[in-house]
Amino acid sequence: MDNENRTQPSTTEAVKPDAIAELVGQAGSSEKSGKADKGTHVRVLKVDHEKLLAIKLRRGYRSIGYAIHSLLEEKEENTVSVEAMMKNNVPIVLQGKPEGGKTYFIKHELLPSLEGSPVLLIDTWDEYKELRNVGHNIYGLDFRNFREHIRFVPNRQSNVARTEVGGIFALLDMKKDEMARWIVVVEEAHSFRNLSAFAKFLYGSRHVVRKMIAVTPQTDAFQGLETLMASH
Repeated sequence: MDNENRTQPSTTEAVKPDAIAELVGQAGSSEKSGKADKGTHVRVLKVDHEKLLAIKLRRGYRSIGYAIHSLLEEKEENTVSVEAMMKNNVPIVLQGKPEGGKTYFIKHELLPSLEGSPVLLIDTWDEYKELRNVGHNIYGLDFRNFREHIRFVPNRQSNVARTEVGGIFALLDMKKDEMARWIVVVEEAHSFRNLSAFAKFLYGSRHVVRKMIAVTPQTDAFQGLETLMASH
């Protein structure tokens, strides 16, 4: 721990990426092998040093370097990817701050990987203009033999939108024997979490569809569901 005590935090200088990468690599390898650190120095903001020290003490890590290493591993594990999202049929929450990359990931990574698979996207803010808006024609779809990526754009009036979305998920529940190949994505899903038809379908969706994805900026919108973090 002498190395950490010799590190002088700066209130003005941010972490140097090359130095922190070296520190993480040495800390991870040395602590797992039982060997002493080689002694890498890195300057961090004072407030960040205090946070790292608190994490080190709370989790019982042997050094701040290993605290950084573990935090980076956790971030990598929870960051969204197509593979992580589609690894099974358990419903998942895609969470991230506004403008944090949630919609970008769906548009540019997930949807292109799902070519030939039927996708229904509840496009709350009308952001997916490249997809056909089926509107209320959704009630006449042949769900069993469908292959297209489509969207439904709810009314801008929240009460009307909730009625529309509740009706759609009641329909999907009735069509559940035809939905095994479908991926369902709901943007701004927290807006509909209190709708019984939506909540029932979401939490039981692994028995019905290939995948259901609730997209939201809220960290606590859906208790008990696995969360992946968007990262622009």
